[in-house]
Amino acid sequence: MNVLPEQGFRRVMHCDLDCFFAAVEELDNPYLAGKPVIVGGDPDRRGVVSTANYRARRHGVHSAMSAAVARRLCPNAVFLRPHFERYRMLSDQVMAILDDYFVTREQVSVDEAYGELPPGVPGCRHAVDIALDIKARVLRETGLIISVGVGRNKCIAKLASDRAKPDGCLIVMPGREDAFLHTLPVGCLPGVGPHTRAKLERMGITLVSELARTNVEALQMQFGKTGSWLWRLAHGEDDRCVVSDHGPPKSLSRECTYERDIADLERAQDHVRALAEKVARDAEKKRVLGRSITLKVKWHNFEITTRQTMLPAPTRAPDVLGIAARHLLATHFSPLLTADHAIRLLGVGLSNLLSESHPGHAQGIIQLPLFSSDEPSADFTLLPDNPI
Repeated sequence: MNVLPEQGFRRVMHCDLDCFFAAVEELDNPYLAGKPVIVGGDPDRRGVVSTANYRARRHGVHSAMSAAVARRLCPNAVFLRPHFERYRMLSDQVMAILDDYFVTREQVSVDEAYGELPPGVPGCRHAVDIALDIKARVLRETGLIISVGVGRNKCIAKLASDRAKPDGCLIVMPGREDAFLHTLPVGCLPGVGPHTRAKLERMGITLVSELARTNVEALQMQFGKTGSWLWRLAHGEDDRCVVSDHGPPKSLSRECTYERDIADLERAQDHVRALAEKVARDAEKKRVLGRSITLKVKWHNFEITTRQTMLPAPTRAPDVLGIAARHLLATHFSPLLTADHAIRLLGVGLSNLLSESHPGHAQGIIQLPLFSSDEPSADFTLLPDNPI
């Protein structure tokens, strides 16, 4: 790892806990030491992998993979259900440690965060010293391993921490961005998913260096504004700020994949009600209200259909959200529901969110349900439903 003296430039750090869920389980269960560990759903019940430790990853296991496939790839793995409260507790401890070093901290998930360091000026503490100090403190105080990347912006820092894994620290010095970026596959850049990567490959672009040499106008013709954004990233340019508060979320949702397909409307209604109640609790925690309800259905053949409706006023009352979601189910999905066309997954979402402190919100909207029974009152009118 090469380290040069910092000279009055921006320094952004990205910290990422290694295999976080699996690492916590190993920390709490010494029996797991040396074993491949997979945290997620039950492989016998359509579960999905949340996290796998490196021993399991050597067999090809990765996040979002079907747990059944993961078991075939790694039959000796120990499968564990997640313990989210425990993960949140340790995450909070790690974030508190980071706050001792950063001017601004932006948490982007339970196991990773960006931090704005004081600008690099003569005589300041070097980024590598800060990074190594953070790694040592996180290990000492929580027992967890964290990988760290540092660069002049968020993109470089994130790519550096990815390259530092496992248990590493990588500093990309000013002026060395091109040397660092240009050997990377283009799929590493933020915003390049499978579809975009495939289009770039059809253009003969597989490396970041090839993307950097491509005419920006040609990229804009293929990808619109995203094309110019990718071109800038390939040149090491990223002016995104590290922000500590993103404001209220744009949407909240809960969904569940069922062990047995649902072909019975009453059972589906019960599940929709339960999901709506969870969304309402999430909205209460986030202190937001919503105006739009969305119902998502994945059928037995993996086809996905969604429908949305507007509520007459912003709310997070569980019975209001539940009735609206069940109305969508009964109106749009019930006629399609048969033993041969059953439901595999249900999801309920709340969007068009506003903070409960918004001046346009009456306190009564937050506290009072619009109706008290399972049927809409005479004053409750759902606006036209929209496919989305």
